[in-house]
Amino acid sequence: MTAITWRDVAEGISWIVGWTYFALWTFSFYPQFLQNRARRSTLGVATSYFPLNILGFLCYSLYTALLLYSPTIRSEYATRYPNAPNPTVRLNDLAFAVHALVLATLTYSQFFPAIWGYETGRKRERTRPIIWGVIIGIISTLLLIASIAAGNEADGELDTPISKNVTATPTTPNPFPNQRITIAAGSITVINQDENNNFFSFDKINYLDVTTALSLSKLIVTLIKYLPQIYINYVNKSTEGFSIWQILADFFGGVLSLVQLGIDAALEGGWDGVKGNIVKTGLGVISMALNVVFIIQHYIIYTGREQVVGSDEDDEDDEEEEGGRVDEEAGRGSTERTPLVRERERYVDDGGVSE
Repeated sequence: MTAITWRDVAEGISWIVGWTYFALWTFSFYPQFLQNRARRSTLGVATSYFPLNILGFLCYSLYTALLLYSPTIRSEYATRYPNAPNPTVRLNDLAFAVHALVLATLTYSQFFPAIWGYETGRKRERTRPIIWGVIIGIISTLLLIASIAAGNEADGELDTPISKNVTATPTTPNPFPNQRITIAAGSITVINQDENNNFFSFDKINYLDVTTALSLSKLIVTLIKYLPQIYINYVNKSTEGFSIWQILADFFGGVLSLVQLGIDAALEGGWDGVKGNIVKTGLGVISMALNVVFIIQHYIIYTGREQVVGSDEDDEDDEEEEGGRVDEEAGRGSTERTPLVRERERYVDDGGVSE
């Protein structure tokens, strides 16, 4: 009978934790989709959130798939992080990313009346040009980095690791000046520095750097995608329309994702696995921080409040004009409300748009 080691126990816990946070994060995409469907409305939900979310999970899907199944990228990863040569990306990460991409796309489609026929409400804020600018900028940067990496690989400009039979001890001086030495598996890998004594330059970019760019793109998207919804909740003085269940599931999923990352890093014998999987670390930390903002809005600041009525206009001058029209109607003794007054009976939201 094979004895069960502590490593076996840790790997089992990592597996359980990983699929648990996968379940929580997966569940987090359903409350908003189902709530919109039940209400047949997207009132109170920020439109800008969804194009960013789709891009973010597209990047995350590519990132996890490449680290899991690309022999070239896994080899480059092992060379860069010899102390933890196996990426801390798991199958549940890829499953979550692909599922999230599909659900985010379906939920965004609910903002198009031609598809679902839902009430989309006021067009106070469409997906702003700055959001599309961010999306275009991220895609352009990724394509640039990928093209540079492909060119370097094709031209053979990347340094091939050199193994030398050199005995190195803590007191042995560096036998390769202006070079970084990595000792792994009994050999020494020598990586040349450039003339400015830096290890990074454009002609050193490889395919692993493309995955790094994908992960950083996902982090950027995660950092900004929640801001429109936080703003809309503030304007509405309410979180009505926005499902808090997705926030709670997202929060606890983030906690467990960091737990799994820590376990996997310990199993690898170093924290290189954390540095090599910065997207997982960043996703957990950033998501939890922003989730706390939503939780405070829902349970403390705007608890029990329905959305306030508001104007579709962004500047105060339009509201002053409306006030003047109301006074004029009152002066004539009319009981009929002006169109702008009637419009105030609709929700303020981030934009039911047909784009």
